[in-house]
Amino acid sequence: MKRKKHIAVVHCAGGARLNEGIDRASLPKDCSQIMEQYPDGILSCSYGCLGGGSCVAACRLHALSINEKGVAEVDRGICVGCGLCVKACPKHLIRLEALEGTIQPKCSNEQKAAEAGKACTSSCIGCKICEKYCPSDAIHVIGFHAVIDREKCIACGMCATKCPRGVIHDADGIFAAK
Repeated sequence: MKRKKHIAVVHCAGGARLNEGIDRASLPKDCSQIMEQYPDGILSCSYGCLGGGSCVAACRLHALSINEKGVAEVDRGICVGCGLCVKACPKHLIRLEALEGTIQPKCSNEQKAAEAGKACTSSCIGCKICEKYCPSDAIHVIGFHAVIDREKCIACGMCATKCPRGVIHDADGIFAAK
């Protein structure tokens, strides 16, 4: 039996603001150091990517970068699913998922809707619209954010097109996030 190819997926879209008095340019280039120096956090969303680049440094293939929102981003054409970035992320925002799993919720926030909405413009607010429109019952809101059952997902993109906050992304770019 052939083993399925996996790829790293970052579960944060990066809509959180930096806390007052924080300058991204002066932050360490290591997420664990950021967490040590700023125990109260640097972002309005305590679940978000710190953007320190620990995952980038861990990736030997240069498949990760920090985007303009200060969030780790995976190049699907380069990533081989080795898992080094997963181990390097102290916030556990990066997971290995099957390459075929193109529909990806990009939020790990576990706050209730009102708090999540204030903390991040890209947060899941647990509205369950994705659940309502999923024809295969593959997506559910668990812990106040959307989670996909990969065994059930048929990658139809209904959840991605209906999500009012643009939290659910299609890695192939077929279904545009709002």
